[in-house]
Amino acid sequence: MKKLNTLTAKLISMGVIVGLLLIGNMMIGSKLKDREETRDEACLSISKAAGGRFSMDGLYVVVPYDYNEIYYDDGIKKTKKSTANIYFNPDKVNVDSVISTEIRQLGIYTSPVFTGTLSVNADFDLETLKKDGDKSYHPEKAYFLLKIGDVSLQSHPEFIINGKICDTYLYNDGIASKTYYTEGKFHLETELQIRGAEKFKVFVNAQDMTLNVKSDWNSPGFTGFDFLPSKKNIDENGFTATWNIPFASADSYHCIGFELIESVDVYKKLYRAINYGFLFIIVPFITLFLFEMFAGMQLHSVQYLLSGAASVIFFLLLLALSEHVDFGLSYMISGAASGILVSLYIASISRRIKIGLSMSGVFIALYSYLFVSLSSEDYALLIGSVFAFVVVAVLMFFTRKDNLGRMKKNTLTEDEDIESSAC
Repeated sequence: MKKLNTLTAKLISMGVIVGLLLIGNMMIGSKLKDREETRDEACLSISKAAGGRFSMDGLYVVVPYDYNEIYYDDGIKKTKKSTANIYFNPDKVNVDSVISTEIRQLGIYTSPVFTGTLSVNADFDLETLKKDGDKSYHPEKAYFLLKIGDVSLQSHPEFIINGKICDTYLYNDGIASKTYYTEGKFHLETELQIRGAEKFKVFVNAQDMTLNVKSDWNSPGFTGFDFLPSKKNIDENGFTATWNIPFASADSYHCIGFELIESVDVYKKLYRAINYGFLFIIVPFITLFLFEMFAGMQLHSVQYLLSGAASVIFFLLLLALSEHVDFGLSYMISGAASGILVSLYIASISRRIKIGLSMSGVFIALYSYLFVSLSSEDYALLIGSVFAFVVVAVLMFFTRKDNLGRMKKNTLTEDEDIESSAC
């Protein structure tokens, strides 16, 4: 039976192999997702143990009042005396916070947590408090309420109200203290020992709000909040930031703050790397195909498959190593292992060191390109487009003299000679 070793058959077999290798690449992507979920669960456990995301949800003076509630009984309109609360927002709030961060570890995973102080100064004006129609206020029963989770506190806080130290107690969704109402104007001071993880958030519920933060974390994130800092300074020793929010509606729902962003998100880089999996399969295949055309090599489909598998395993090695050592070192080890393996394999098949060295050059260029793309996220598309153009240009250059047609013709002639010899 005539042996089918034509160019078309070769391309079809290569296409099937590429498809199989892409399936393998997708399986590595699935494993990456599983490992990321495991990391997220570990970080969540650390975060919960550290108090979770810190949030100060506002400071209020709560004043009970009586009013006549209208209701109907068998169609008859009736009224009854009921009690409710009205929440007064502060006129001015100034918050100063000093945050110290620490890296906590669970298994092989780490996550930043923080502790610090939160100094709050607030001014209230209750001069408008009076009997209004059916409403009868009870300022003698009024209390301060600082909406903050008890898990975010490291010690029992005290409120200083108009110069008088007042004890606090846990009440509903925050910390409360009696106002000891006198004239209707209040000044409150307190210093809280706080803790948390991932995010620091303060809700704006005053007509004039100022927040000053100083921290030793050098990669904060300020997006995802309603206002960016008015002033900020970030260096290797940490950051300082100031928010000045005048005339923010006390009835609106705004928040300011920051989050602790890890400067190197390994899993994000790995996801981006795996997206280039097709390129890592097709470029070595093109190189091997050109070696067959011009260097007189003959490669079996299994040899293409093994060479491609080594390129795909690079991503698995990178995932495994990146969880234990620096990403750059992991990349260098994985790239060297995969590139050297394929280069030695091809040199052994061809019995020519030059071809093995040429294959090494291809891998050096390929891995260098990917590393630059991963390090320059903003220019990744531009770098990728240029690289793809260069690959196509090189391929067009080597096939510019219709060598594909001659290869097919020569291959068919060799098959016929083999068949004749067999007869």
